[in-house]
Amino acid sequence: MKTILYILLIAMVFSSCKQEDCITCIAESQSGKIIETRLACDSDSEYLRGFINGFKDKHRANDSIIIHCAYSE
Repeated sequence: MKTILYILLIAMVFSSCKQEDCITCIAESQSGKIIETRLACDSDSEYLRGFINGFKDKHRANDSIIIHCAYSE
């Protein structure tokens, strides 16, 4: 009986863990040279959207920089 209770307790702990999404953003020049890379992981999608927008805003003034952002699996 104790074993079953321990197994249920462990299952509850692992199922209550929040899943985090990760996003990687890369700034590269027109010639393909990587200028900057950033990685952010969080369970809050609003935070990740803000991360993407902030990264894009940081490089917005320079038209020769291309920004790529992708969610990691």
